[in-house]
Amino acid sequence: MCVSNKLRVKGVKKDDWFKKCRMEFLSLSLVIGLAFLFSLSASFFSRVQLSYVISSDSKDLLNTYMLRIDNYHPIMKGISDNFQFNCKALDETKIQQVAYNDYFIRRITLTTNDGEQCTSFKGASAESKLLPLIDQLSTNLSLWVTSELGDQENLLVVEWKDKRGSMLVHMEPLISDILKNKYCDNCVLSSITSTDHPAASFWRGDASLLEVKPLMSSEFANNLRIDTFVKPELLAKYKEALWLPLFLLGGGIGVLFIAMHRLFDQRRMSLHSMVEQGLVNKEFIPYYQPIVNVTSQSLYGCEMLARWKRPGQELISPMEFIPYVEKSGQILPITEQLIKKAIDEIGKLNWQNTKQIISINVVPEQLESIEIIDRSLDLLRSSKLEATQLAFEVTERKPFNNLTMAFDVIEYLRDKGIDVKLDDAGTGYGGFSYIQELNIRSIKIDKMFVENIGTSDIKLSLLDSIIAFGKQAGMEMIAEGVETKEQSEYLAEQGVYLQQGYYFGRPMVFRDFAYFCKGIAPNLPLAEEEEELRVG
Repeated sequence: MCVSNKLRVKGVKKDDWFKKCRMEFLSLSLVIGLAFLFSLSASFFSRVQLSYVISSDSKDLLNTYMLRIDNYHPIMKGISDNFQFNCKALDETKIQQVAYNDYFIRRITLTTNDGEQCTSFKGASAESKLLPLIDQLSTNLSLWVTSELGDQENLLVVEWKDKRGSMLVHMEPLISDILKNKYCDNCVLSSITSTDHPAASFWRGDASLLEVKPLMSSEFANNLRIDTFVKPELLAKYKEALWLPLFLLGGGIGVLFIAMHRLFDQRRMSLHSMVEQGLVNKEFIPYYQPIVNVTSQSLYGCEMLARWKRPGQELISPMEFIPYVEKSGQILPITEQLIKKAIDEIGKLNWQNTKQIISINVVPEQLESIEIIDRSLDLLRSSKLEATQLAFEVTERKPFNNLTMAFDVIEYLRDKGIDVKLDDAGTGYGGFSYIQELNIRSIKIDKMFVENIGTSDIKLSLLDSIIAFGKQAGMEMIAEGVETKEQSEYLAEQGVYLQQGYYFGRPMVFRDFAYFCKGIAPNLPLAEEEEELRVG
């Protein structure tokens, strides 16, 4: 297949051709491997299937058997009422008639109180090999097992005793005989045992099967258990019948897996291409969510959030593309594109006369390279904003790979007056260890802690601990996800004055954010007062 592709497609590079052949070989190996792996389970599934088949076929018969055992007392009483237990002519005649007319009964033996016996089958052997199965099934009743014909036949015997004498009824092994020859000649053996007398068992069939592991076991009333044994030849027959279907099933699953994997790859490549196209068309736009100082009801600044607006489509949620672009590395050009747009837009608000900041999300990779950070800072040169009005928020969705380099980059930014905040503090990889290792002085408290204000959730105590830690360390704290007055007031009481959330404003496009800023502008402090509030 690879050779024909090579001949058909001219100009394809040799290494690409080998890569394609390698992938096709691995795909074929996976399909064949899964096919053989599934076929190897034929032994297991043959036992499962045969157990199901035998269980289904014998269910009605076993129910009939159990119903008869449960009804042995009235049945045996009814049979015993036919006899006078004196083994005279009338008893001799009656036992012949009863045994003949009831196909469940093989023979009946009566024993008088004087020890005299009479039986419906004169050629039967003596009752010297009786073994107890159930000592007392009811007041007058017990179950026994006996062997006949040189131990080649095993029969269930019901014993009835009353003041007149005793009666032994040898039952026909109808169920056992039906099962043992149903699937092949003498290839199924059923054994009934009792937990009270484990040495006694009622079985029919090839005694050598008792040495193998039972195919299935079932427990029922009176501490009885039935074990079913089958010949290896029968299992081999079912295994052979299942091998091909399991082989095809394994191969089919392999093909399905490869198809889904390729579909996922195509979708991933499609998303990758869409992102690249979005970068070319400048489809990634900044949204702004205000951060408010509740002490002075003034605007501290805003957080810039990424949104993707494709032509003719609704706004794409960041959760649908941010995780992917963080892995693919496309987050870097997206961030640079957003910074450029945001700086141009925010520059129209005359923020240079204030100390308000715009906070931008970055991933750890961006803080591990001075070159990457410098490209972002170069965008400030044509802006009215000061470098001190820019802040970076590093998320914990991905871990830092080089903490030493990250520390150097953060110090480099701090020398320029640019703050780095730990976003979603306590929810990601590094937790509060990053605060110490990277000398971070500003944290943003995640919504998952804030939303538990007013509840008894354990996260509320974690929130209090985070706030206490921030106070003790003299850190700037911003609470995210503030949605109610109760939450805002609680945070303010705890000393968290910088707040962000739907209670103050949703993420919005620049035009709406500009209107928001105009509404709050009269309450803006002077730059010096703002600085004091931030420190306080």
